[in-house]
Formats: sequence, C-alpha cells, structure tokens
Amino acid sequence: MGGCGVSEGNGTIVGAEFRALLDAAVDAIIVTDEVGTILEFNSAAERLFGHRASDVIGRGVELLMPEPDRSRHAGYMRRYLETGEAKIIGIGRDVLARRASGEVFPIALSVGEAVSGDRRRFVGIMRDLSRQRAQERHSRALESRLAHVGRFSLMGEMAAGIAHEINQPLSAIATYAQAAKRLVSREPVRREGVLEICEKIDEQARRAGQVIENFRKFIRNQEIHVEPVDVNQAIDAVWNLIEADARAEGIDVSVRYGEGLPRVRGNAVQLQQVLLNLTRNAVDAMRDGLHKRKGIRIETSRMPDGRVRIAVVDHGPGVSRSLGSNVFHPFVTTKKQGLGVGLAISRTIVQAYGGTLSFSDNPDGGAVFTVDLAIEQGEPRER
Repeated sequence: MGGCGVSEGNGTIVGAEFRALLDAAVDAIIVTDEVGTILEFNSAAERLFGHRASDVIGRGVELLMPEPDRSRHAGYMRRYLETGEAKIIGIGRDVLARRASGEVFPIALSVGEAVSGDRRRFVGIMRDLSRQRAQERHSRALESRLAHVGRFSLMGEMAAGIAHEINQPLSAIATYAQAAKRLVSREPVRREGVLEICEKIDEQARRAGQVIENFRKFIRNQEIHVEPVDVNQAIDAVWNLIEADARAEGIDVSVRYGEGLPRVRGNAVQLQQVLLNLTRNAVDAMRDGLHKRKGIRIETSRMPDGRVRIAVVDHGPGVSRSLGSNVFHPFVTTKKQGLGVGLAISRTIVQAYGGTLSFSDNPDGGAVFTVDLAIEQGEPRER
C-alpha cells in the first residue's frame, strides 16, 4: 500500500521492506480499499490466482470471484458499510475463487478490517483448498464403496431370514394355485371361488415382490447424496427385511415411531444400513438366549437438544466390559463368522452426517444402541 507504514518499536516498516514481508507470507494476501480496489497483491496471491500484481493492482477484487459473487460483491460491500453486518469480515469461511485461466476453485478466506483516520482497508488472507477437497472426495468415494460392500455382507448374513420371508408367500401361491386347479376341473365351475383365489395369489405375489424390491434397492450401487430424511419412513421402507431376519430366529421385533419428528441430514439407504446392522447384531446376540420373548424394540424420538434419536434395544448378553468402545473398531467381533466391520462402517456413516453412534446397558438386560442425528437445516429446532 503506497505510503502505508507499520510501526515496530522505534522503527517503521515501509515501502520495499513492507512489500518483502508480504511476499514472504505462505498464504495469499490481498489488501483492498473500502470499495474493493486492490492495493496490494503478494507473491503467494500471484501464484494462487495466476495474475501478476502489476496487472491487478488498481482493479476491483471481484476480478478474482466467479459468478454470482462477482456481480454481487459491490452490493455486499455497500450493505456492510451501511449496516456493519458482517458475512465474512472478521469471521472467515470457505468460498469459491477464480484464477486468471477461468478455473473456479475453493479457498479458505479470512478478511480483517483496519481503520486509520478516515481510511478503511480490508486485508484478505487466502489458502487453496483444492487438494484438501480432492482428498475429501476420494475419502468419501472409498467410504461409499466400503459401505456398498458392507451392504452385500449384511444381506449375506440376513439371507436365511429373507429366503424364509420370500418362501412363505411362494408356498402360499403354490397352495392357492392347486386349489384353483381343483375348482376349475369341477363342473360347474365356481367363478366366485376362482376369483377369490386369484386375489389371494396376487396378494402373496405382491408380498414376495415387495421383499425382493426392498432388497434390490438396498444393495444396488448408487451415488450417495446428502438429503433430508424422514427417519420413520426410512425404517418403514426396510421393515419387512428387519422382521424377516428376526422371525427366522424366533425373535419378536417391534417399533415405536416418535410423532412429528423433523427430517435429518443424511442419506436414507445409508441410515437403513446402520439400522439393519444394529438389528442384525441384536438378532445374533439373542439367538441362543433365554429372553427371546422380550424381543427387540426400535424407537424413534426427539431429544431435548433437538436431535433425532433411533434406539435399538435388545435383551441379549450386552456388550462386555472388556470390549467396551472397541466394539466400533474395524475387525472387532464376537461372532463366529463375520468380518467385524458392520459397526465400524455404521459409525463412519453416522459421523459423516454430524451424528453419533453409541451404546449403553439395557436396565432389563442386554444393550441399547443409539443413533443421534442432526436435523436438516431449515427444520424446526424446538418441540
């Protein structure tokens, strides 16, 4: 900044020395006046944006912004100067920037304000987030693939219950078909009886088809999007898979839906995966126990802090003290057959959406696994 000085002890840092200090900074530093005209542009800023300082000094800082911020920047500045309401200044946030080549890329931006007499200056410090964002995308892709493999493994463990659930309507269809064959072979043919049997066959076929469709939706490889999720609807969509798995072992399962729950931030298929992992573990825990009649209970509710909770309550032996929180670590399992990745994947999924997965002792014997999820932005936070 021409003529700008920084006092330090008995001396003053001015001119070339001040410029040298700016150029020594690792992060990009840009100084503007109150209308956004660029006054200083250090060497790191030249490398970051691909502009030479001599080409941008004296021009508007919106040159470094993509649309729509480029067109809106002057209005942002006027509003701040008039109201003092800061959106970035003194706060900092991640935004998009634009290089000389036209490439749009993410940066971490913090802006400070300096007032000297009637002059106002703004200092922006920027750091390129391109590599960090690429690593985050790569990590999410790996997590998504691992979760997909986990869904296949989970369905393999639940295969017996699913096969039983499909076999029941298929057996009913065969029985009804034989009855219809006997009716049409008689004289006179009872048309009403045949129609009634056809309706029952159709009902059973739809029942089997729904199980298969839910199974197909659950295991297919799909791009995972963060979306508002109705927890109760997500559970209801896989309820027949949960029931099938538990009934195959002679275990009752029930659900109690909380009323008026706000939607949560997440992905329905991945949250269903977490729920099925928890209920599958509950079935395994109770398979050889004496308390099958007490069954497994699933509850959804609104917590005092506004989050939505899913609780899976079983009456098995509980989590051993020696195992403790290690139960969420990869490859830790008490099952004779199993990879021990279900809970680790589940915790990763829940944490990715700002939630928590934890467990506690069931006072009636067994364990309670709880998933607490952050509500979607814009949903009411109060009861």
